[in-house]
Amino acid sequence: MTRTNNWKAIGSLAFLFALITAVAAWAHGPGHGPGGFGGRAGGYSGGLLLQLVYPCQANCANTDHTCDETADSNALTCISGACATEISAAQSACASDRSSQTCFDAITALRTCGQDCLSTRTTALMDCREAFDTCREACVAATPTPAP
Repeated sequence: MTRTNNWKAIGSLAFLFALITAVAAWAHGPGHGPGGFGGRAGGYSGGLLLQLVYPCQANCANTDHTCDETADSNALTCISGACATEISAAQSACASDRSSQTCFDAITALRTCGQDCLSTRTTALMDCREAFDTCREACVAATPTPAP
């Protein structure tokens, strides 16, 4: 009896995990995984075909992707300029053992040094997401509703 209850519990947990994963993927919207507008899973053509069916949403996803890349690039440039010493120290400390305390401390120092750049990146990514959501809402609003 206990063995059956354990399997039921494991099955319930597996189902719950799958449900949470699906909801998280759905919340991110199209373009964030295989089959989405930006899905680039090898050989899967569903995302590519959806760009033809929903060009407005595909444009939103492409613009969002570019916006995210720009935020990342700007943050890397900012940190590279502001924290050259910390970058070099982290590279040296982590070269032989990424799990060492020395590596951890060097990365912590780099994170502290780059905090302003990382905060700016976070704000930029939030702006990207807001623009993406607004774009998608505009696409939905512009799509004619089929007659019953």
